[in-house]
Amino acid sequence: MSLRTNYKTAYIVAFTGVGAALYFVLLFLPNIPVLGTPASMDIGASLSPLFGLLLGPVAGPLAVLIGNTAQTLLPTPSLYLIPFIPAAALSALTASLLVTRKWWITCVTLLVILIASMFTPPFYPLTEQWLVYTIAFYDKVVALIIIPLVINMIRSTSSKLRYIGLYGLFFVAREVDKAFGCFIFAVPIVYEGIYGLSDIEYIRSLYMISPLYYLVTYLLEALIVTIIAIPTIKVIKKVPGLSGLLYVDKVKIS
Repeated sequence: MSLRTNYKTAYIVAFTGVGAALYFVLLFLPNIPVLGTPASMDIGASLSPLFGLLLGPVAGPLAVLIGNTAQTLLPTPSLYLIPFIPAAALSALTASLLVTRKWWITCVTLLVILIASMFTPPFYPLTEQWLVYTIAFYDKVVALIIIPLVINMIRSTSSKLRYIGLYGLFFVAREVDKAFGCFIFAVPIVYEGIYGLSDIEYIRSLYMISPLYYLVTYLLEALIVTIIAIPTIKVIKKVPGLSGLLYVDKVKIS
């Protein structure tokens, strides 16, 4: 095993451990209600893309996955949340991929989720359930469409456009998280086997509750993460050696 391989393995292990512990703690932050709506912002979970941006496509998602798993299973396992554990890690992976040439993987992943969801019972057949599907996934479709625009802004020579691009990146990453959650809940083994819900019309009605409220929530969450991310990235870049050690060296914001 080469020295480079040993270094890379040590990096992944070390930063995965530290990141998992920090993310675990952040998940206990209280949700912030969105005034005038029934929705609330999950600040801890919304920070998952930032971990992917800081730690990279391996250590970032692993840290989020471990932290999320620990928070779900400890001290008492929450059976209802177990199917959704990978969602935040997928969000972290999305953020890390969007700042590299592998950004297309995010497009493919989101597209696969959108297509697979069409064939789940709440949305099938799509010719009859198109309205339910549209309300449940319209914001995810928008996220898929704007990915090329987000990439162009992130790579722009204008710092203002890069800031907007970073905001778009966090929004897309959060939408991938939510798309996965919508898909998983639509699988019979989850909504019927775990949640004990058998009325398919009731399941469909759940997807049609306050769709605009939740879009506002995701936009606000992305804004908060962007506000946190910009000074964090700037500080890290000023620390000698740390920027190159972390994945954040791939991010240009000023």
